[in-house]
Amino acid sequence: MEYEAACERICDHIATLLVDMSRPTPRATFAAARATREIADALHHAAGMPGDGRWNDALVSLETFVNVYEAEPRPVHSPALFELRSFLDENADVMTVRKIAS
Repeated sequence: MEYEAACERICDHIATLLVDMSRPTPRATFAAARATREIADALHHAAGMPGDGRWNDALVSLETFVNVYEAEPRPVHSPALFELRSFLDENADVMTVRKIAS
């Protein structure tokens, strides 16, 4: 249940940022959809298994979306953005471990 709530919260933050864009580009829309799909996959199928490759894919996709959002001409620095950046920062070690292992 805890992972389901986390998944819903992260996906809601992604959707909020996408809506905050005045006119989302196809790249931003694609990045949001990919991040949403991969975060859901990791939380539903690899929860509690930090070594699972789905986590790296999910975190890279989420970081890509956040970076695309922040590259917008006037990004809104909202609580949703702060939460997603915090989530990425908290899980940076998972991405680092995967990059070193590769």
